[in-house]
Amino acid sequence: MKKSLTAAALGIFLCASFAASAETDAAVLAELERLRGQVASLLQRVEQLELSQPAPATVGTAAPARPAQAIESRLAASSGALDWARSIRWQGDLRYRHEQFDIEGVASDRVRHRLRGRFGLEAKVSDSIAVGLQIATSEGRDSRSTNSTLDSASQQEEIGLDLAYVDWAPRAGMRVTLGKQRQPWFKAGNSLFFDGDVNPEGAAFLYGGKTGLFARAWGYWLEEMPAGADSNLLGGQLGFAFDNGVTVAAGYWDYGAIQDQPALAFAGSPAGNSSYAAAADCVGAGVVRCYAYDYNVAIADLQWAGSLGSRPLTLFGSYMENFDPDELNTGYNFGFLYGEASDPNSWEFGVLYQDVERDAQLGAFLDADFADGATQGKGVVLSGAWAPVKNTNLKATWYINDRDYDTPSEADYERLQLDLIYKF
Repeated sequence: MKKSLTAAALGIFLCASFAASAETDAAVLAELERLRGQVASLLQRVEQLELSQPAPATVGTAAPARPAQAIESRLAASSGALDWARSIRWQGDLRYRHEQFDIEGVASDRVRHRLRGRFGLEAKVSDSIAVGLQIATSEGRDSRSTNSTLDSASQQEEIGLDLAYVDWAPRAGMRVTLGKQRQPWFKAGNSLFFDGDVNPEGAAFLYGGKTGLFARAWGYWLEEMPAGADSNLLGGQLGFAFDNGVTVAAGYWDYGAIQDQPALAFAGSPAGNSSYAAAADCVGAGVVRCYAYDYNVAIADLQWAGSLGSRPLTLFGSYMENFDPDELNTGYNFGFLYGEASDPNSWEFGVLYQDVERDAQLGAFLDADFADGATQGKGVVLSGAWAPVKNTNLKATWYINDRDYDTPSEADYERLQLDLIYKF
């Protein structure tokens, strides 16, 4: 019925339009407007009649939805899609870095520019499960760096899978994480015992909130060996966060199947750790150096977070010891962070002193910038940042270190980094 009336109305409208083009006197135009009004009124009455009639039912077949029901159904579907979109949290950053080196014994200073780009998401699959993915720039798949140097005649830069994990929170204050993930342990201040770019692979368990008792446990794969034991990392940490800003923590990192194994495949391997040339008890394709010790490392952390004047202040210190070797097996650091470069025109400043002996930490996890990314390094790190506008930082970091100290290869090592960072 509606189709017939609509066709008739269209015919009337076309005829009236043709008449209006042939005769332009006022009477014809008035008649045209009257006909248009009648067509609009007729269509409105048809719509009302359709809404007032019950939908016909067919045996064994669900009655078709009325227009109002169809609209409600479409709105509900739209709302569900919007809920899923709202469950996704996007994040990323882009950093442009100017970097220069002054190393004792090296004839000329090195200067380079580097890019770092990271982009990822975390999506809630359900009330208790979330998944996360992140890609990042890379150079030689270095586990301790997401930088990419501007060179090689402008060749395309590498992109790698930086994070891929699933989080399960069975109850408040408890979380289980599987996959390639961020480091789960508490680190005091800006301690450089661990490189922040290393995202370990395996499983972790976290318990606790912002204050009170907290616990961490983890099991990660380091190297899958075709023959023999696989290198791995097992450990745990216990700590307590007091209401007054003091946090204490103690943890144990057991790096398994490291001694008499080939040095792990990462840039700078074995990164200062005691090693020996490949021999009968440590062989393999391409093996050059083998680890002399295991790494059973205990770390104690102490931190106070408060304020000085109107700005945040953090004081911190950490101590590390590897229980396998009897010498050159300890490390420590301490320092402070003052201010926070977050809001427009805000700033921060920090000082760190660190000393890591040759076998205090497995080099694969040690910060890659301090003392050229190797153990048996000590010295100061000065850092400062300013936020000219929201989500933008200008940052400077100056490493003033001794590399291979107390050895014939000892050298002064300075590294200056000037960063322009955008977060989104």
